[in-house]
Amino acid sequence: MSCPCTSAARLFLNTAHRGLSCSRIQLFSLSRQGSREAHLPPRVRVRSFSETAVCYASKDGTTKDSGSDGGKKSISEGKRHSGSGGSGKGGSQLRCPKCGDPCTHVETFVSSTRFVKCEKCHHFFVVLSETDSKKGLNKEPESAAEAVKLAFAQKPPPPPKKIYAYLDKYVVGQSYAKKVLAVAVYNHYKRIYNNIPAGSRQQVEVEKQPSLTPRELLQIAGISPHGNALGASMQQQTSQQAPQERRGGDVLDSTHTDIKLEKSNIILLGPTGSGKTLLAQTLARCLDVPFAICDCTTLTQAGYVGEDIESVIAKLLQDANYSVEKAQQGIVFLDEVDKIGSVPGIHQLRDVGGEGVQQGLLKLLEGTIVNVPEKNSRKLRGETVQVDTTNILFVASGAFNGLDRIISRRKNEKYLGFGTPSNLGKGRRAAAAADLANTSGETDTVAEIEEKDRLLKHVEARDLIEFGMIPEFVGRLPVVVPLHSLDEETLVRILTEPRNAVVPQYQALFSMDKCELNVTQDALRAIARMALERKTGARGLRSIMEKLLLEPMFEVPHSDIMAVELNKEVVQGKSQPRYIRAPAKESAEEEYDSGIEEENWPRQADAANN
Repeated sequence: MSCPCTSAARLFLNTAHRGLSCSRIQLFSLSRQGSREAHLPPRVRVRSFSETAVCYASKDGTTKDSGSDGGKKSISEGKRHSGSGGSGKGGSQLRCPKCGDPCTHVETFVSSTRFVKCEKCHHFFVVLSETDSKKGLNKEPESAAEAVKLAFAQKPPPPPKKIYAYLDKYVVGQSYAKKVLAVAVYNHYKRIYNNIPAGSRQQVEVEKQPSLTPRELLQIAGISPHGNALGASMQQQTSQQAPQERRGGDVLDSTHTDIKLEKSNIILLGPTGSGKTLLAQTLARCLDVPFAICDCTTLTQAGYVGEDIESVIAKLLQDANYSVEKAQQGIVFLDEVDKIGSVPGIHQLRDVGGEGVQQGLLKLLEGTIVNVPEKNSRKLRGETVQVDTTNILFVASGAFNGLDRIISRRKNEKYLGFGTPSNLGKGRRAAAAADLANTSGETDTVAEIEEKDRLLKHVEARDLIEFGMIPEFVGRLPVVVPLHSLDEETLVRILTEPRNAVVPQYQALFSMDKCELNVTQDALRAIARMALERKTGARGLRSIMEKLLLEPMFEVPHSDIMAVELNKEVVQGKSQPRYIRAPAKESAEEEYDSGIEEENWPRQADAANN
């Protein structure tokens, strides 16, 4: 045991141990001296030191900045000590980072305690889980590098024609709106790729190198041979980013400036049931960036009952699985944005649900840093995450009922009816009242729809301002996209053509009961005409189909009806649906068949879905 080689190796290891402990990284696998000599020869110990030094440096170089020097180290270090194979005992037992003796759990009132105590040196330690150990300073560089890697490793963004063809499968008509959305999404991908800082690209190129020396691993992990932890890496990062930002006199002297792409927010206008929300829901399924659909009707000004404006970004953060870098590249769809239009009136001191929300959304649309509450935390506790909204694309949509009246008054045109009274007030309620007053049942529905579409094509920012939107809010939504109303031909196509059409849905419902549903072409046209008169757009089709198929859906289950036919007379209410029944069977066979049908019903439902 007292061999000169052994003493020389021990002296060498002790000096190396003290040299690395000054950087707050301790090699706990070599802290005990008495129990190692009987198990491992000196040569193995020297080799294990050289290997574990690089391993520890590359693994936890930046995570140990939060621990204190007095001994508040996490027990995950003790786990590394026991799992490194130095002691020869069980790898699952927690050991003290100071002396190496086994630690015992502290008994508390809670059964699952996180505190352990060393019996020899009487130190208390906290057991950190994997999620806790990932928090802190190590989280931001890794996630930033992941975000940049994701942007570089992604396949090229889909061209606008491919996005347009995908939207065509689910949404009928609205070709102009689909083109605008497809181009906006494609430009959003390009803007994210272009606006990646050059420092992050260099960091990714460094990480792509195949082999690194131990000294380079030490520098990447933040351990300088001469300084403390995080010193070298932070100095290298600041030295890399300092010449690229170019502030002060450097900006005046420089001739070449990088182009930073700005975003163009979109606002969709159109009557109810024309497919605005369906476009957003369909678009969300085919994107590789986070997409959040938010409702503006529940938003209120800060400090009042209701959802705060930060909840818009909180939904986007939730869709990004609480990754801040991914959420900063997402798209937000603000639905029902016309409901936050200001309503003028002397009796109101403050419009908390209208103009106040618009004022709160101003900096959010343009680009600012928002404090969003963390996962499973309330806003009052102060646990917030900062999200930059500069690269987030905002798409707003609203029905803007009565906006065509404002456009016709601006153009001094006599609208359908008796014209516009001169004492018409401002605001969305006045516009809706004017639209309701000028809508008469005698006017042809088709001509009225065509007139509204013609007027909505000439919409300008001042019309939206007169509707009740403040000028600053309208100016931050530069792309205005009017959606046309749905005519009879489009409604017939909506019933049958899309992937998730109304008639195939009801046919699948009937096929679960071994029954066919047949709808004639005349019946489809009659249904579309009825929905056109109701002025609720494509949403009126489902209510009509529910009313028509109530009796068949009541009669068909556990009966001998094989098919149901709907024709024009059934839609108009002149006759009942036609049933085709199966040939009669004997009573014993019917009882046997009914039992089999009850057992096989889930299988039939799966077959109908397929």
